[in-house]
Amino acid sequence: MRTPSLIAVLSLATATLALIAPAAAQPAAPPDPVDPYAGGGAPGAAPSSPATPAPAAAAAGAPARATVLHAPVAESPPGTPVEILAVIDRAWAEPVLLARYRTGDGPWREAVFQRSSAGGWFATIPAEAITAAGAAYYIVGRGEAGEIVHFASAEAPQPIRVEPTLRDRLEQLDDDRLGGRREAVSLDVDGHDFGNRYGNADRFVRAELRWTHRVSRTLHSVGFGFGSIWGRTPDRDGLAAREQVALGRYGSAEVRLRAHPSFFIDGKLMLGVSDEGFLRGGGAAVTFGKPWRSNLSIGGEMIDDLGPTAYVRLQWDTAVPLLMGASIVRTDLPDAQLSANGLYVKYDLAYPVNPGLVVRGAVSFGSRDGAGRLGGGLGVETRF
Repeated sequence: MRTPSLIAVLSLATATLALIAPAAAQPAAPPDPVDPYAGGGAPGAAPSSPATPAPAAAAAGAPARATVLHAPVAESPPGTPVEILAVIDRAWAEPVLLARYRTGDGPWREAVFQRSSAGGWFATIPAEAITAAGAAYYIVGRGEAGEIVHFASAEAPQPIRVEPTLRDRLEQLDDDRLGGRREAVSLDVDGHDFGNRYGNADRFVRAELRWTHRVSRTLHSVGFGFGSIWGRTPDRDGLAAREQVALGRYGSAEVRLRAHPSFFIDGKLMLGVSDEGFLRGGGAAVTFGKPWRSNLSIGGEMIDDLGPTAYVRLQWDTAVPLLMGASIVRTDLPDAQLSANGLYVKYDLAYPVNPGLVVRGAVSFGSRDGAGRLGGGLGVETRF
């Protein structure tokens, strides 16, 4: 019988196909995302593995991390604390948040972030770490996940460029100009013979030895010195006048302020003795311009028993390296008793033999009572 045999073969083929491809026997329902047995699995059977695991499932066992938002600090003036500001989400996940900082290539130090009253977070890099050498920092947190870098890194930190202040730049310019020599010792001897129409002696000689320390900030320099004045002058007008000897020995303290890059103020105090007793004195001057370049100076001083002095001086540097100056000086030195005041003009120059040695010279011409006479001076200064 051929018909029953054909039916049996077809039945067997159908059963085999059903075993090999059950999905072909009936359409598969779309998997239910909530049903762990989605995809046609029966209860008690292992669920089928999806092609790509869900992100939530992948991070299910990972420790929580903080999120840090921070605007980098790029520059700062020297000697000023720097605040590192941040907004932190999930700060509880990393109980310790740090700004690691260093000066130049120095060792790393740590500043702990603190909660701000405004709601953010901040860490402070102290002022002593902000120097001309520059600074750098990066931000890390510590939590269950260990140490996590949130901004920059030790290998590539955020640099802080330290911009020098005007005073810093002026100080550096002074050091460059003088090769770092901040000390100076000078000796100057100056004098003038006023002459007298009656043939009497009227002259003085003054010597000063000074030490100066240059600070090159707003306080530009300070100095101490010793001075001596000797002179002869008529005790009155006329042929019957007698010559009076005037003597003074004193110590002095000097200070120079740089109120502006091109405006200086000098002050001076003197204490000592004279031929008449205790001697006190003081002086002041202002300089418009730089003392080592072209400038205009106006100044004066008053010394007990020896008299006042005032001057105006113009200096120019058009013949480098020479510095030249011209002055008009009015003085009562050395304790003039005449009604007429001494007045003379003075020309001076300074020449730097080398960076550490300067020599000076001056010549003057003027009178007090009678024809004009000559005067002058010499000086030397060593810098180290």
